[in-house]
This record gives sequence, structure tokens and C-alpha cells, in this order.
Amino acid sequence: MSPIRSLLAPVALASVLLLGSPDAHAAPRGLHRIRVTDGAVYGAVGGKEKPVRLTLDPRLQQKAERLLARSDAPEAAIVASDVRTGRILVWASRGGRDYVAEPHAPSASLFKIVTAAALLEGGYANASTETCYSGGFSSIKPADLESRGSACTTFGEALGKSINVVFAKMAKKHLDAGDLRRMAGTLGFTGELPIDVPASSGRVDIPDDPFGMARAAAGFWNGKLSPLGALFAMQTIANGGERVRLVLKDPGVPVARVVERRALDPRVARTLNRMLQVTTKRGTCVKAFRHADGTRALPGMAVAAKTGTLVGKKPARMFSWFTSFAPADKPEIAVAVMLANDLTWRTKANIVGRELLEAYFAGGRDEPHAR
Repeated sequence: MSPIRSLLAPVALASVLLLGSPDAHAAPRGLHRIRVTDGAVYGAVGGKEKPVRLTLDPRLQQKAERLLARSDAPEAAIVASDVRTGRILVWASRGGRDYVAEPHAPSASLFKIVTAAALLEGGYANASTETCYSGGFSSIKPADLESRGSACTTFGEALGKSINVVFAKMAKKHLDAGDLRRMAGTLGFTGELPIDVPASSGRVDIPDDPFGMARAAAGFWNGKLSPLGALFAMQTIANGGERVRLVLKDPGVPVARVVERRALDPRVARTLNRMLQVTTKRGTCVKAFRHADGTRALPGMAVAAKTGTLVGKKPARMFSWFTSFAPADKPEIAVAVMLANDLTWRTKANIVGRELLEAYFAGGRDEPHAR
């Protein structure tokens, strides 16, 4: 058994996970030296060595650590929150640094959430708006944006099935780079996230030329996103468009819901919620939400989600994203998973995310701050 697998093996009362560099003198700026006990989780925050009690759910934290170890991804992260209060339930990382709060991976098709929100807020589309298209599955050429195409789909289906050219065509027709930059900041893809620990801002690169902007709107190499930023975007949609402050350091009393401000019109948030449910019902996650025996994961529960996949960088990585909230009709938990796999890989983020959701709903809710 490898050292990290041994470190993350189930134990009776406690486990310890070092997030970041193994060199104790090179402690990362984010969260490190996590210690999980049978009733609480402790960790050092922001480069400080003295651990503090965290809001993390010990059972879910250990599950997330085991899922990351089992993934064998060179760099990976999982973060989860209680949608209603913003309490962080899971903060787990694998690799050389704390990848939860670092924009290490390209946002890939997760950026379609930004584009969809901008189109809905601007009144340019609704879930049933139809677009016809051709091409654009793995790349987008200028001709793809001019062709009417023989395949047609609705906007809601296009998000759940992550159809690149639909988003590129609609963005080119209705939006400009400024629209996308503003919505990216509103949803947490860029800018400071409302949380009580240090976190790096994501980066969005949107060209001003129409074709470059259209490609970026579909999620082609348009910046980098942290799992924490992806989580915040989904939590905001789950909260009906309200930006709820995230809390990681245990305040010693039940975490109170603090609404920073409204990000989206409630009707837009509800529409995005419905569109994101397509992902797990008949979109990019439909296979991931089926077990090997054909039974459905989380039967009877609607799950809103978005996936993203992009290959690149040096050394070569296959970046895999999954971000979600559930139940979609009354959200409790939001989850974001990022795996930076080798080109040969063991699992993808959507499987890992589904397994964490199953653990949450199967094992009962953690009672926060029980003494």
C-alpha cells in the first residue's frame, strides 16, 4: 500500500491529512494539516501552524479523502457546503498544494453556467429557446457559427448535454466580452469569494473579438477556476440567486446564514436549476448516475449538476470537473470536484461527486457543533 493510501485508510477515531507540500517549512497559504477525529475536524489555515476547529463533517471529510486517494489523480480536490448556511462540510485536496482554493484547472464547460446566466438575465433566451447547429463537438470554427445546421435543440437541453456550438452561437449573437466578465464575477468565477479564510481569485480571459468571445463562452481555454469558486456558483444558484457567505472556521455556535447580496433574479436561478437537472437525467452525467447493475443512484431525487472536461497543459493533464447540488427541489448540499488526471486515468470527477452525494444522503446529516 502506498504511503498516501495508508495515510487515508479508515481508522477508528482519527485520521490526518497533510494538504500541500510535505515540507513542514513550506506550509501552503490555504488549509493544511487537517486532523479528523470522531467528533470534529481541525486544521491550520493561511500558513499558520496552530490548528483551529473547522466546520467540516468528520464522516464526509474522511469519505472525501478516501475518494481522492482512490482516484490516483496527481492533483485533485473536493469541497462541499451546506447550501442553506454556507457551512463548509468537506475540504479535501491531493497533490502538492491546497487545490480547493487554488485556480489550478481551466474552468472548461463549467463556464457554460456563466454564459447561460448572462443570456437568461439579459432576456435573450429561456429554457425552451431553440437553436440549430452543426459541428463544434471538440472544437469550434468560424463556419460553425454561421451554419444553421440540421440538428436542433433547446437551450435547456444544450446546457445539460454541454453542446459547445449552441453556447458559442448564442453568445456571439447576444453578448459581448463585458457581459461574460461581469457575470463571471457575480457567480464567483472571478473576484473575491465571501469566506472566512484566504482563497485565491479565479481568472477569466475573454477576448473582445466576436469569435474569440464565442469560443470562450463555450468553455474553450478561457481562464482558471478553483473548486471553491465552482462550489460558490452552484450554491448561489441553489439559493435562488443569493450569494450566501461561506464559513470554514467553527464559530462555536450553529453557523448562521449570511446573505452577502443578490446575484441573480430568482426566476433566472430557478430556470438554471431546471436546466442543470438535465445533466443527470439525460445529459453528460446520465451514465455516472447509474450503478454497474443498472440501478439509478439517488433514486427519486432530482440532482442539478454540470460537468467539464479539457485536455492540455504540461505535464499533460485530463482535467475533469463535476459540480452539483441536491436535492434540486429543496437543496441541502453543494459539491465541487476537480481531478487533474494523467492521460490514462482511473475515474472521473462525476463518479467521485456522485459517490460523495450518496454518502451524504445515505449516512444521515451531521449535527453541526454537537458538543
